[in-house]
Amino acid sequence: MNKFLASIALSMFCTENQVTAGTWEKLPPLPDGNGGFICGAVDNDIVVAGGTNWKEDTKRWLDRIWVFEPDRNAWRDAGKLPAPVAYAVCSQSKEGLWFAGGSSGTQAHTTLWLLDRKFSVTTVATLEQRFVYGTGAILDGKLHVIGGAEDAAKAETATKACYAIDLLTGKAKHISSLPVTSFIGGATVACKDRLFVFGGAEWDSASKSVANGTATFAYSARKDSWESIAPFPFATRGVAAVALDSRHILIAGGYKTGVDKFTDDAFIFDTEAGKYQKTTPLPYLAMVGLVQADDWVYVLGGEDRGKHRTDAVWRVRSKDLLSAAQPLSH
Repeated sequence: MNKFLASIALSMFCTENQVTAGTWEKLPPLPDGNGGFICGAVDNDIVVAGGTNWKEDTKRWLDRIWVFEPDRNAWRDAGKLPAPVAYAVCSQSKEGLWFAGGSSGTQAHTTLWLLDRKFSVTTVATLEQRFVYGTGAILDGKLHVIGGAEDAAKAETATKACYAIDLLTGKAKHISSLPVTSFIGGATVACKDRLFVFGGAEWDSASKSVANGTATFAYSARKDSWESIAPFPFATRGVAAVALDSRHILIAGGYKTGVDKFTDDAFIFDTEAGKYQKTTPLPYLAMVGLVQADDWVYVLGGEDRGKHRTDAVWRVRSKDLLSAAQPLSH
């Protein structure tokens, strides 16, 4: 009997380890709830800048820069942006975090900024274009901007236009438009020599509302052309995405169509096979920020219900998300 019980205990121990392996690790929360912020890694420190939150039924547009230092397991105040900025296009390089457009709440920005490795912010260029709720990534030394709206309060100003902003000169060049009527609230990742665009919504002029989509696209800068690839598993907007390595992209969170609303679903897209796999879900349901640094994936804050932003912060090993990946059931 003792051997039998010992066998059951060992089995339970092994099963528990299998279940808990690769789960998210809870970290100190953001100093305040936040969503729609600029985020990225600077020398493996995690940066959250700008964004929005709600206080007493009033939406606030933020300008603070917060830095999480993994070695200290703590956040610190790193100063302010030149102005409140939320829903900008951002991407990281060895120089720091580049971000463009977005809104202060009262007006759309027409600026390309660099938040450098000392957490100082420099105005690089003034742009002709206005884009809020756009998405983008750096490819071949250019910040590619995909879609966006001209006004944060007017989704009907959403566009399908795309631009490549040269990070050296600050000049923006129009590239092939995304093959949709308009596009906001998606996610873009550069992987090898292509851009991949997931999720997002279009403006539906008939219903005068935004409609989530499932279309996924890949862009070749060499050909200046888009191609449709495997659709996302469900219609969603507000997803976040980050490259896990040179082949695999994590796409997670967002806001679904219908009654499901916010989601914690997480998928890995294999850019070579052109297929999605399901992986360990996020630790909470929200439109989040995702950052990859030093083999970790960090999930940061986000909108988790109407007129609310969470301060939650978690992380997981990139390799554990890859090892947990399973084929989608049909």
